[in-house]
Amino acid sequence: MIIPAAIAQFIQGPVLTSLATRDAENRPMIGRGSGGHSLIAPGRLEVAVSGRLWPETVANLRSNGALSVTFVDPESYHAFQLKGRATLRAADARDCDRAEAYVAQLRQRLVSFGIEDSAVGFWLTACDIVMATLDVERIFEQTPGPRAGQVVT
Repeated sequence: MIIPAAIAQFIQGPVLTSLATRDAENRPMIGRGSGGHSLIAPGRLEVAVSGRLWPETVANLRSNGALSVTFVDPESYHAFQLKGRATLRAADARDCDRAEAYVAQLRQRLVSFGIEDSAVGFWLTACDIVMATLDVERIFEQTPGPRAGQVVT
């Protein structure tokens, strides 16, 4: 599935990135991404995730690959959810640099909204990054309102 250009641009910005996975018993697990990097191919994107903060999320992805990623603008709550299958790969220096830049940019944005800087580090870091490559199968609008949950493509 091709990721529309407007959504690809949105997910590369300073937006919150939530990851949803499941274990072998179908128990859900969430985590936070450390940046969304879109379009390594028309229907594929990469998301950085900290193995230090979210080891269960990483383990679930290694085990079964089921992944849902929700990108949310923390100011407007404009949101999209992308679902599909993911594989993991080791992060290279460029991936780590992007994750560090994302964390710094998002941290600054959240602090400007009044969130304590010390609180952000509990769920957002660029330490021990691995890359989840998502083959997108479905995209959903998740902005609160009448279109929430509707399939985009």
